[in-house]
Amino acid sequence: MSESGVGESDAWRAGILLRQVHQRKHQAIDAALAALGVSMSQYVVLLAVVEHPDSSAHELAVSTAQTDQSLGALVRRLVDSGLVERTSGPGRVHRHRLTARGHDLVERCEGVVTRALKEEFSALSDAELAQLRDMLERL
Repeated sequence: MSESGVGESDAWRAGILLRQVHQRKHQAIDAALAALGVSMSQYVVLLAVVEHPDSSAHELAVSTAQTDQSLGALVRRLVDSGLVERTSGPGRVHRHRLTARGHDLVERCEGVVTRALKEEFSALSDAELAQLRDMLERL
């Protein structure tokens, strides 16, 4: 491949590195949350419900960057586990809120996730981490 090829570009390499960091972070958080009986994917949905109470499944899927189908399966498991409650909305739409048990679990997860993230980003100073966040938000 020539130096001008996509595979040699800074943009391509940055994308690969972002994916690798994301995968390591996901695995570390999954491992940390396992003791609480929740996965990172479930935790992300629980946080989305906290941040956007009464959201539809589609709205939650958009806010968590998932497909409607995969989000639907996750929400069903969270409802069946008694962590999320589903109420009827307009038409066929269902609205979602955390139950008291769901709120308790999110609170217990906070310290675990904070410690895992601190470890995963320990190579960066606070200023560098803020700069990284700023750059990613611009994308």
